[in-house]
Amino acid sequence: MKYLFYYKRTGLLRYLSNHETMRMIERILRRTGGEFKMTEGFHQRMKLSFGQALPTGVIDRSGLFLLSTDEILDGEFLKVANSISPLGFEISKTEIVNDKFELGKSIDGYIFKLIFLRAPEVHDGWKIEEKGKIWVAGFFNVFNSHSPKPDEFGQYLTIRDSVIFKGGI
Repeated sequence: MKYLFYYKRTGLLRYLSNHETMRMIERILRRTGGEFKMTEGFHQRMKLSFGQALPTGVIDRSGLFLLSTDEILDGEFLKVANSISPLGFEISKTEIVNDKFELGKSIDGYIFKLIFLRAPEVHDGWKIEEKGKIWVAGFFNVFNSHSPKPDEFGQYLTIRDSVIFKGGI
């Protein structure tokens, strides 16, 4: 079976690089004691694939990874995985997907939110809301295109808020 995992990476963990995040997730999964499918060859690794990498410093509320296993992963598995995860990392949900499902071919893009402490310049496609003393700019970003870096537009925070799939899962 193939499972699609949704995770959140917040707080100080947003400063982990993409490679460090992938290693952290692999270690969490190993600590659960589950039996996962492995690659073949001399240096075997878990069969994992990840969504688009983010620049260091971006809060991620829509991280994704695929995992292959013969086990049934239920709510108890998520409780165990989250209990051994560091503060700021949480697997929010999981769902079974078709064995032919591929992240790169299934994701249309992501919704990003930028938090500003003063009124920002408006760019094409941005929806801006004033919320008290902050401004929130939201926009759609096509999969595998340039992700906004922290402070690229003078923003205080950068958040990858949600994922948009092509025609649903």
